[in-house]
Amino acid sequence: MIEYFMNKKKIYKSYIKFYEADSVNLDYIDDIFNEEEWNYLNLQNGPKRSIEAKKSLYFGKKAIMEFLGIGLDEIKNVSLLKGVFGQPVIVTSLFLLMNIGISITHTDKTFGILLFDQLHPMGIDIETKTKSDSEFLETYLTESEKKMIKESDGVLSKEVFFSAKESLSKILKTGLTSPLEIYEISKVDMDQDNISLFYKNFTQYKSTVVLVNDEIRSVTFPINSTKIIEGEYQWN
Repeated sequence: MIEYFMNKKKIYKSYIKFYEADSVNLDYIDDIFNEEEWNYLNLQNGPKRSIEAKKSLYFGKKAIMEFLGIGLDEIKNVSLLKGVFGQPVIVTSLFLLMNIGISITHTDKTFGILLFDQLHPMGIDIETKTKSDSEFLETYLTESEKKMIKESDGVLSKEVFFSAKESLSKILKTGLTSPLEIYEISKVDMDQDNISLFYKNFTQYKSTVVLVNDEIRSVTFPINSTKIIEGEYQWN
């Protein structure tokens, strides 16, 4: 789904898509990969990791095709590679109107792909909701965050906070390698459709979280950006 955000009177285009992990037959997708991507895939250790990497690459490139409206011949000129921090990077010789960034996340059931203008950085994460609310995450919360969760009447959870922080870390290109206190959530707004979370140390960003069946889906983007409702703006 294509979405538009306004920030300082400028419009930024993005694309978000969720794919069912089992919706692809790995025996029939080899043509979408180029030599550089095959070199990466051949380095994966173990069948589970190999399958995850192949699906991640496939869904990422499929999303790029859908976003740009290009075919198989053109997508072979687009490489989806790993940067030095393990982050996905789009490298292409095609002439594009924007410098496209990509954020990828997955659970056992779902792959989420987010494409965005790198002038307007964004990040995505999916977590599977558990009955125990991943008790081990308790140690990663500040006392203030624990209080917010306790006072939310079951709307907030440790997994909601973790997913939001994970999507923020995608923008920062750190992963959650720093002490999680750095990503402390200072404020939460809740309505019927989604949860908005704000950060103590990264005040330039906010995350929105939605619950879809047994999944927690988070997207982080600049705090001053406003999503444009369909019909409010016509993209030229």
